[in-house]
Amino acid sequence: MRHPWMKQFAEKGVFYWQSMVLAVLLTSLPITVISAAYLYFGNQHLVKQFQLKNEEALMDAAKQIDNQFGQLIQYAVQMVVKPHFKPTLSDMDFANRFEETNQLLDMLSLVQNADPLIDQVYLYVDKQAKVLQTSLGARTLEDTVELKQWQALMDADAGIFWTHQLDTPFQQGGSTHAIVMKLPYNGATPYGAIVIYLNPSKLHLFTDTDKVAVLLDSEGHVIGQSERAAQSPEALDAIRSELSEAEEGSLPPEGWEVPLNGDTLLVNAVTFEKLGSGWTFVSGTPRSVITAPTKAYTHIILICFSVVLVAALVLSWYATRRIYNPIRRVMDMLASWRKPDAAVRNELDYIEHEWKQYRFANESLQSRLNQSVPALREAFINRFVTGQATHLTEAELTSKLHNFGVDIEGKRFAAVVFRQHPLGEERTPLSDKDDDLLAYAAINAVEELSEDVSDFAHTLAFDDGSFGVVLILPQPASETEGRESLRRLCRQYERALRDVLRLKATIVMSGPTERWTDVPYALEQARRALRYRVFDAASQLLEAEQVLSQPELVDRVQFPIELEQDLIHALNMGLEDEAMKGLERFVAAMQAGGAAEWLVHQGLMRLMGNIHRAMLQAGHNPYAVYDGARLYEELSALRDTKACLDWFQSKIIRPYIDSLTKSYNTTMKQLVEDVLARIEDNFMNELSLETIAVEAGVSTSQLSRAFKQMIGSNYVDYVTALKINRAKEMLVKTDMMMNEIAEAIGYQPSYFNRTFKKLEGITPGQYRQRHEQA
Repeated sequence: MRHPWMKQFAEKGVFYWQSMVLAVLLTSLPITVISAAYLYFGNQHLVKQFQLKNEEALMDAAKQIDNQFGQLIQYAVQMVVKPHFKPTLSDMDFANRFEETNQLLDMLSLVQNADPLIDQVYLYVDKQAKVLQTSLGARTLEDTVELKQWQALMDADAGIFWTHQLDTPFQQGGSTHAIVMKLPYNGATPYGAIVIYLNPSKLHLFTDTDKVAVLLDSEGHVIGQSERAAQSPEALDAIRSELSEAEEGSLPPEGWEVPLNGDTLLVNAVTFEKLGSGWTFVSGTPRSVITAPTKAYTHIILICFSVVLVAALVLSWYATRRIYNPIRRVMDMLASWRKPDAAVRNELDYIEHEWKQYRFANESLQSRLNQSVPALREAFINRFVTGQATHLTEAELTSKLHNFGVDIEGKRFAAVVFRQHPLGEERTPLSDKDDDLLAYAAINAVEELSEDVSDFAHTLAFDDGSFGVVLILPQPASETEGRESLRRLCRQYERALRDVLRLKATIVMSGPTERWTDVPYALEQARRALRYRVFDAASQLLEAEQVLSQPELVDRVQFPIELEQDLIHALNMGLEDEAMKGLERFVAAMQAGGAAEWLVHQGLMRLMGNIHRAMLQAGHNPYAVYDGARLYEELSALRDTKACLDWFQSKIIRPYIDSLTKSYNTTMKQLVEDVLARIEDNFMNELSLETIAVEAGVSTSQLSRAFKQMIGSNYVDYVTALKINRAKEMLVKTDMMMNEIAEAIGYQPSYFNRTFKKLEGITPGQYRQRHEQA
């Protein structure tokens, strides 16, 4: 059996333990952060102060090294200008002139012992390939590699320079770093050089055994280093890598850090010029050495931190109990009303869930009501503008609209109807879905523009593809200003559709009116006025009251009867191209007077009725030819000239001509073949088409139409072409005179010459001459 305190802890939910954790964090986190920050920033301050002092010491050491080398070079220069090192040494016999040789060796010994930084001093005579040194005497360089190294010294441009890879001759050992001074000093033609090898152990580096100190030349070669640096080659490699990545003169001003055997090496560096190149003096100290003095008070801080942390935990437990008591009381109250189905894991989630149960029903009903208001408002306005709410008075309509969130008191009302024109050829073909998307985009654009100007805008889509918008506008200062404001809005509609969607449309405005009950009439007037637009594809803005009050528009347009007769005649002849040209002239004549759309439709419908009558007179059944198509309804839906022409060609002209062709294919084909045979046999005689038609018992027009459709040219052109072709054969293959050839094909000589030149571009004589030359 569990103890009561264990049972109490087990009953605690997530909120209790979260509060406990939060209290622990709030009490213990500050002391933790403060302690850590104190240790961290204290150590960082200590390190920074050490680096500043180390940088000062580094600068002093660099100056001492610079002074060492400066004194060495100054002394060496003073010695080499002495008369002992004269140009005659290049030809001197060092073995026979023993005394002079000893004087040279004494001088070299004096230079070698003058400064502890000097390890060995050599005199090199290039012409004899000899070196002189106190312990070696005068010896000839016989080793080829050594000789090349010493000879290379003479190729340098500078009179005094530094080298780091010159081995001592005859395996004398020691450093490879040396200062080279050509002889004679500053002479135009050097004969040799004084080579001073350095002793790196005599450099004034730091004496502190914990420091990593190293002196590098411009190429990264070690000139001198401390004992700790010699023991840490990995640190030297890291220092070289850092220096190689840094540009010249861009060393970190506050030093940098280098990992070293689990510790961090704090590095400072300074550069100075010596012997024409930049030398770098680098000093580094392990972080553990710098922070070693802080270990004692670090232990004290950790002990204090532990004591404070225990106290924070006790306070956290007490604070958590005090915070949890109100939550516990609320839980008990909710449990007394309705016990939870399972153990409560999170107290706040349980309380929130119960509270949401009370609010859910109210919010659900309110949300459903708010969502249904726009749909109800739209349905009511649709019923009203379509004339299904005429029984309601102005006051009743005002009250109902107010319930839907629309205020119409003291407002003006207008109706605007839009009909988008068919797209141009550059934007076709489009599918029906694309047309619907464009219409939807146009409605959205109109709604957005309307919201900026009107108090409320309601859009409607009509079955004929047009759409409208009912506007509730603010009360204008005057009726003229209200109408002008509506015109500006309609022009904005037009520009938006043209510039944004690249659509052309006819826009009809009606109003503004003072009464809401006048809106259905205004909308109907605007829809009626749509049919009064000029029949072209340009965007137009019409005012319904102005357009519908002009009955003289009907008298402006005269029906082109002569063009209609020419078109029907071309159809009866079966000439599709001529019929289409006639149709284009007919439509252009209808539009020339600025006819409205409905007048152009009326003219085209009258033309279609007369074509049907002509078909009946020719013995063709229009309903059979057009397969019972609803032609008048299709025609009334066309909105531009090109659509009408294309529709007429595909729906009216081409089916009729196909019917004509089928009707005489069987009877006329044989007759045309007989005509061709008779022409071949009697082309030199006059044979008229009328005579052949009378003999065959058909009309001349039927025979002419059949001949042209089957042969591709009319009767006269075909006979003329045949005669000219026969004449061309006679001109090339015979010696007949021009008069004889003209009589052979049934032409007078003068007429033969004119016709031949008209068709061929040259005279018969020129034609014969050209072929004779070929």
